[in-house]
Amino acid sequence: MLSKLAYAAMTLAALGTASADTVLDEHFCQIYYTLDDGNCPVLRDTVRSEIRGEGTPTLELGDPTSQPALVFLHGWPDTSATWANQFAVFCGEDKEYFCVAPSITDFHPDVPLADPSDLSWIRQLEKYHAVIEELGLSGITLVSFDFGAIYGYHFVYKYPHLISRHVSMDIPMTPGSKDLAPGNVDFMYLPYYQQVNIYSYLAGDDKAMNLGINTVVGDPPCKACRIAPDAKIGAGARTGWGYYIFVKTEDPWTEDLSDIPYEQWEFDFIPSYPEDIPMLYLYSPSFLSPTFIDWIDQRGDGVSGHMLVPDADHWLSIRQPEIVNAKLAEWFSATNAHDGFNCDDKNPCDPLLMEGKYYYPYIEDEKFVRCSEHGKCYVRPCPDDEVWDRDLNTCV
Repeated sequence: MLSKLAYAAMTLAALGTASADTVLDEHFCQIYYTLDDGNCPVLRDTVRSEIRGEGTPTLELGDPTSQPALVFLHGWPDTSATWANQFAVFCGEDKEYFCVAPSITDFHPDVPLADPSDLSWIRQLEKYHAVIEELGLSGITLVSFDFGAIYGYHFVYKYPHLISRHVSMDIPMTPGSKDLAPGNVDFMYLPYYQQVNIYSYLAGDDKAMNLGINTVVGDPPCKACRIAPDAKIGAGARTGWGYYIFVKTEDPWTEDLSDIPYEQWEFDFIPSYPEDIPMLYLYSPSFLSPTFIDWIDQRGDGVSGHMLVPDADHWLSIRQPEIVNAKLAEWFSATNAHDGFNCDDKNPCDPLLMEGKYYYPYIEDEKFVRCSEHGKCYVRPCPDDEVWDRDLNTCV
């Protein structure tokens, strides 16, 4: 866990020994920062490039010892600089949050190539966890996009005690679907770009991967970026490893994630989703999932929600940063999930009122506290059309 003293020493060291980082130096402003304010160079100078946990490169801004944390998970074919527009608005000691954006394994050109044994979804989760553990973070807001959204669902399932709320972007999870069972996934029925990614990874063919990105995927922001450590051209074949896990039958990903048989899972990506963790789903027109939207609407927690981001392709936080940032700010304000405290404190949480019950301990009338099964209480406002009822101990 990072102490205040250790954080101060780390900051001073970073100021005196800043070294080149391709992702920060070449991707952050030039590729991913699309806010029309001209402020990126100044912002970039404040962002720290670190190596955390089990050798994971991160981009960080703010003080992890005193600020609530936003943890950002990027996707394919992207780097952790994906979140430049969000760092600008939410992150830093002059803003509300400490932010950390870890890289997916082998998605950073400046670090050594990972051992093949590290190329699994469960190892990716463990590496994210090691970053969060080193920084001493809890009650985090997890923001995940694209393949990072898959990792986000897995992380919430695996480590719910660390999460206060979850934003997922443009990759839904499908209730009731069993389409992703290892051994049942037909390679030829996968989206063509995924077939190309798997072939390129297995063949070690950078040119095939680059051709697929430039002719099939659309217009990814970092389509010309060198991303994998061993890439000779473009993103590199190595970045396709996550897609191979879909069709890999040896050591299936489902058994890594859970002992629950896949046919009993509630969703295609995870066995279940914690009832006490609110979710916001932002999506482009291409990734509308009516069944997922219906599931969010039926949660009934008063805070989970969804929004279509207009006039955007898949990379919605880059194409429409103002709209995305405004929605995030609105939802963060409404949920107030960083105002958390342990349920085993003397006051305010009664252990008899656990498992998602709402009640009023000692705070303002318009607020309520939910005591979760994971041992945290979170102050949340009543919905706009409701008020707190002291006698009923609920919003009405």
